[in-house]
Amino acid sequence: MELRVVLLLPLCFPGLQAQTIHKLSQREGSHLSVLCHYPAEGKHQELKSWCRWTDQGCQLQVATSGTRTQFYTYQARQRHFTMQDDPIHRNFSITMNDLQVEDSGTYYCAYRQDFESYVPLKWISLTVFKEFHKLELDSLSVQCLYHDLGYRSVRKAWCRAVGQTDRCELVVRTDTTYTWGISKGKEGRAWIQDDPWKRTVTITMEKLQAQDSGMYWCALYTPNATINFTRIMEVRLSVAKRLQAQTPGELSQREGSNLSVLCHYPAEVDYWKMKSWCRSTVQKCDLQVAIIGTSTYTYTDRAKQGHVTIQNDRIHRNFSVTMTDLQVEDSGTYFCAYRQDFESYVPLKWISLNVFKEFHKLELDSLSVQCPYHDPGYRSERKAWCRYPGQTGRCELVVSTVNTYLWGTNNGQKGRASIQDDTQHRTVTVTMEKLQAQDSGVYWCALYTPYPTIRLTRIMEVRLSVAKRPAATTLSVTRATSENHPPGNSTLAGQGVSTYIVISTVLYLLLIPVVIILITLCIRHRRKLKRRGNRQAEDIYDKPEDTTQLESTERMETPKDDSKDLKYVTLDFKSQHSPEEPLYCNVEPDQAPKNPKDENVEYAIIARS
Repeated sequence: MELRVVLLLPLCFPGLQAQTIHKLSQREGSHLSVLCHYPAEGKHQELKSWCRWTDQGCQLQVATSGTRTQFYTYQARQRHFTMQDDPIHRNFSITMNDLQVEDSGTYYCAYRQDFESYVPLKWISLTVFKEFHKLELDSLSVQCLYHDLGYRSVRKAWCRAVGQTDRCELVVRTDTTYTWGISKGKEGRAWIQDDPWKRTVTITMEKLQAQDSGMYWCALYTPNATINFTRIMEVRLSVAKRLQAQTPGELSQREGSNLSVLCHYPAEVDYWKMKSWCRSTVQKCDLQVAIIGTSTYTYTDRAKQGHVTIQNDRIHRNFSVTMTDLQVEDSGTYFCAYRQDFESYVPLKWISLNVFKEFHKLELDSLSVQCPYHDPGYRSERKAWCRYPGQTGRCELVVSTVNTYLWGTNNGQKGRASIQDDTQHRTVTVTMEKLQAQDSGVYWCALYTPYPTIRLTRIMEVRLSVAKRPAATTLSVTRATSENHPPGNSTLAGQGVSTYIVISTVLYLLLIPVVIILITLCIRHRRKLKRRGNRQAEDIYDKPEDTTQLESTERMETPKDDSKDLKYVTLDFKSQHSPEEPLYCNVEPDQAPKNPKDENVEYAIIARS
């Protein structure tokens, strides 16, 4: 198409041989500025315009006359095209912002000579290309749109451009040309699919290698023509080798953990150049956080919440990026870079990050996992739950959805596993029941493509650990368990026995002082009772019914000498005693009556033996 336009231009504009068609290639999302000089005889009020060349001639995009500017296309009205006239220097400038692949084509600036005649001033052949940055073993998926209805009946191809020439080497092509159906093709690691209803060509390349880097075309393919390939869209692919520290296993991070990356930049990079942390997307660098000098700029919600930070070390010429509290949604390909010009970033280090969920279960428990997906295009894909054996193996299918309803729920069940895809909420729910220890391992929620070969594309990684259920921790059951099973087979049961022994020992040690205290109190209490009985015995005597107490006993005092302490005294009074019977009394000799002739009294001193 572009070549046909270039060939027709000299026929339509005879004076064009003296003009050069400037070929420009611009990355999608960038901007283009063109300066057009007009001759001195041209009037300032004449209409100056920016045209896109078509088979019908000039398709006006934007025009200016004097100080008034007119917009003719949707993009121009959205201010993606702007135009300014400088009558002093007799030129006008056109700027195209946020370029898209659809903007590719042939343009020219012109001034109007009469009502319908335009005089071209400068011609531009513009190619807007898509750019992809990948790591080895990654996959590439590209969609190429075409608007011409006539393209539906032409075979499509994916080819690799040779240098700066118009030659292109075939990589893969569609086998047929179904106007009302999907055409497919496969060659090695590359697939192609043409959907004429959506007028979209989809290209897929798997297990990319560094040597795959280069320029590619989505193209119309005419095998018997002189020119086999007519470019629809240009793609520039860069495949970097994985660093030793970037192997998939080493950059798998558990959800909630942190990641730190150190990026060195060359000596020629100025301190004030922007250093950034980008997430690689289909389009370009999706800025997360950046630093210029000492000023930091945040671009995402996670960065604004402080979960992504950046620091510059001017002395050692490096900057560090830290991602905290990682979430599954953070999985992806990242690179640190410095900005070379307004829209161009030079990558310094690539990181392929996989954030996984981790679950710890016991046997016979159930597992329920929700895997959200954000790409609306995933709704039309079948989903699966598969077990990943390791870095060298292929994910083994466990269960998959059966249908692909865009506006409903898709289900599937196999054995103890079931899967449900809610396309409205874009969430896959996986359930595994009656877990066993052998279910431990790494699993994927994945997109499932059963043809042409089984292909599983990871959405989210889950790491599952299933432990044997421990025995009861009561003493009798624990003894029985220890007899039947080796100690190493039941860690939790051993912990229960240890706890029981510790508690029993502590209680026993606390009980010993209590028993000693009780015995001591009992002994003291018995001694008190014995002493009280002795004192009562000292005061007891048999009192005669008819006689009175001796007066001498009332004057008794406790002797100062302990050897003379009274132990027991028994006084026996009789109502009638004979003069021959003696009467005893415990008195001192000096207390004896001086005239004892009326009474027959014998005195005695009773002392401790």
